[in-house]
Amino acid sequence: MKKTILILSILAIILFSFRLAISEPHNAQVYKWKGFYVFMECTPTSDYTVLGTVKEKGIVWSGKPKEMFTTILRRVRKDYPTADGVIFDLVNGQKASCIKFKD
Repeated sequence: MKKTILILSILAIILFSFRLAISEPHNAQVYKWKGFYVFMECTPTSDYTVLGTVKEKGIVWSGKPKEMFTTILRRVRKDYPTADGVIFDLVNGQKASCIKFKD
């Protein structure tokens, strides 16, 4: 009996801890670069449409993340000037979705 209560208590603690870990915040400040909202490893809560995808092409000699970030955002500005934001899909920052918020 004591063993069962102990196991149930441990399971309850684990489930409660997991629930706290996945709770979502209700607001955040989003970085803005030359008019585009930039989402890194997250998505906007407002409704949006994906206009297209931009990938990093060619070799980045220095391999610095800032250089890839800037290259992608320049390409977004050139290929999708009406976009409202950019969602970086990959952790390495080599692919991004261009989005337009729905009004």
